[in-house]
Amino acid sequence: MSRRTTRIASLITGVAVIGSLALTGCSNNPAAGAGGQSGAGGCSALKGKTIDLVIPYDAGGGYDILARVILPGLEKALDATVVPVNKPGAGGLLAINQLTAAPADGTQIAIVNGTGAAAAILAGAEGPTFGFDDLSYIGRVAVDDLVVTTNANGEYQNWDDVVDSDGFKFGSTGRGSSDYIVANALIKAFDLQNSQVVVGFNGQSETDLALIQGNVDAIAGPLDSRRASIKSGETTGVLSFAEEAPADAPDAAVFSDLELDEDAQGIIDGVKALTAFGRPLVAPAGVPEATLTCLQDALAAAVEDPEVLEQAEKMQRELSYMSGEDMKNEVVASFDKLSPEFIEVLKSSY
Repeated sequence: MSRRTTRIASLITGVAVIGSLALTGCSNNPAAGAGGQSGAGGCSALKGKTIDLVIPYDAGGGYDILARVILPGLEKALDATVVPVNKPGAGGLLAINQLTAAPADGTQIAIVNGTGAAAAILAGAEGPTFGFDDLSYIGRVAVDDLVVTTNANGEYQNWDDVVDSDGFKFGSTGRGSSDYIVANALIKAFDLQNSQVVVGFNGQSETDLALIQGNVDAIAGPLDSRRASIKSGETTGVLSFAEEAPADAPDAAVFSDLELDEDAQGIIDGVKALTAFGRPLVAPAGVPEATLTCLQDALAAAVEDPEVLEQAEKMQRELSYMSGEDMKNEVVASFDKLSPEFIEVLKSSY
């Protein structure tokens, strides 16, 4: 079951309570949309149309799987055809650059690596040609529960071992990636002596293999990508960004148990704020209000659809819904409060 929350601090733990928002989709339900009729009007505009759901990565990856899990629920709620369109490139940014220049009529939407996109925007990195105001927020589908994993047979069996290390090596797919940013943040926050982030791995599976073979000491990234090696007993979860250690890594340290100075806390809070952006559905800015309301209501219905929930469980994808309005008013607004130390971490990660 998904859960909804209105506080960013609890959003970072992963799942938002939405039972109270169990919408039936785009209908004449008075609860749907503004005043009940905005959602209906928007759905009339999209009914029977073809909507491209852009996935900014290759088929078969985590974002592709997640998009295809929710797609049938969106189709049902919209009474429209939703077509998955894979557009990889530039670390997921190419497709979003193109999306923001597309017609704002609701027929082109995308699932976004929100954490990566937000980090690139805030760091002033080359790549994104858009800002936060260039997107219409349909709603968040999931968040990445971040963990640090080490080799189960290596010398670093808990976070204290990592803190006391000298020359610790994180593995990463490359600068600007989530695993690089999180590793860089941890190095700065905990002043890990002579630590480095080793880059050049082609994907999460190759990075995981490097960890298992002992070529790197840890990976800092989404639990979904680490779960298989943890369950196989090849890696160990030593640190979790959630409020409580996840079931897959019950012995992982959590930040409420750690002592951080003000600068370090600001860095960690920055990582958590980015994580709360998660994996949202977006459209170009300027989508008519009624049409956007329809898309928002359709997503809220889709993440409660029994078939979607069954498929999500089958594919081991945990949904963590947040409304588009809450994303804009809470998560995006929180980026103005990020600490200077964290912004420097972001800039140094590109």
